Amino acid sequence: MSRIWDAIVVGAGPGGAIASYALARRGASVLLLDRHAFPRWKVCGACLSAGALERLANAGLGDLARSESAVALRQLTLIAGRRRAIVPLRGSAALSRVRFDQALVDAAISEGVEFRSRTRAALGPLAGDARIVHVEIEGSEEEHTGSVVIDATGLGRGLEVRSTDPSPERLRPTWRVAEHSRVGIGATIDDAEYDLVAGDLRMVVGRTGYVGLVRLEDGRLNVGAAVDPTALRGRSPADAVADILADASLPPLEGDVVHGWRGTPALTRGRTDMGAERLFRLGDAAGYVEPFTGEGMCWALGAGLAVTELALEARRGWRPDLLRVWDSHQRKSMARSQRLCRVVAWALRRPRVVDSVVGLLNKAPLLAKPFVRQAAGAPRSRLGRAA
Repeated sequence: MSRIWDAIVVGAGPGGAIASYALARRGASVLLLDRHAFPRWKVCGACLSAGALERLANAGLGDLARSESAVALRQLTLIAGRRRAIVPLRGSAALSRVRFDQALVDAAISEGVEFRSRTRAALGPLAGDARIVHVEIEGSEEEHTGSVVIDATGLGRGLEVRSTDPSPERLRPTWRVAEHSRVGIGATIDDAEYDLVAGDLRMVVGRTGYVGLVRLEDGRLNVGAAVDPTALRGRSPADAVADILADASLPPLEGDVVHGWRGTPALTRGRTDMGAERLFRLGDAAGYVEPFTGEGMCWALGAGLAVTELALEARRGWRPDLLRVWDSHQRKSMARSQRLCRVVAWALRRPRVVDSVVGLLNKAPLLAKPFVRQAAGAPRSRLGRAA
């Protein structure tokens, strides 16, 4: 079976799902693909920053978090060794990726998007005014064509390429992984007795990384950590997290593991390009910086909404400047936020710096207000018009 679509989106995480939703609202025919069965769990801090919630509101999904029973976050508790500081939070929420991602996919389907899970997609060659995508589902293969293909496949190996185009290697992932990049690990744990109340986002900083703990809409604990790869040599992810908690004299997590433990590839990485002819990359598939309090979700949602205009222009006819505009937008829109995250990541690797900062915030928590506002807010960068 073959069909021509205005857009084929590969990857149904927040970026891909909201791009599909926004395109369909503008009248585009959209095929959304994902290799996993939905609903599905992912390693994530499960935090929606104020900027992420603003993105949802701008897309017409301002009630989504509330309807999914997201937990409003009141404070960020920073713990390093024997020091701790409590920083007020406003406008952020905790919501499991199981609920959040499914809700976004449901919103896209309600706008007419055709969603297919448990599929394998491979990027094919150009075919006139479209690009072919090979889709394997339930043992059979289908060939679809789209005026534009959006790669939202995340941090992994990227969208498979099966193309006879000249220099097809240009279509393949070209990651630049930062030296000393940490990896993500996470789990969802059913532990009602653990000393953490709903609405408190706890960040515990240790010698080998940091751990984020938050209660989800169902009362379970979400665990999201960024650790040095050396912390996992001969150790399980649960052991690595327990070591960081022990650095702060906190008890280990002992509840039943509902999801996880799982890991991610290296977190801090970039690409040499943001796409190719009739191909846009967005979200984690376009590059990633070790986040701190939910910035990654904001970046993905923002990119998914921003790519809509260019995808609609590509439907009318491809021009090379569309990709140049997208590349420029991606880099500029995330530059300030990612620069801030890089500074935080640098500081978190230096115990003396962390100790001093947490001690200072313990005495004067309002000093963190400008940082929290900038980190949690949505980047202000308009998509430049293609000439």
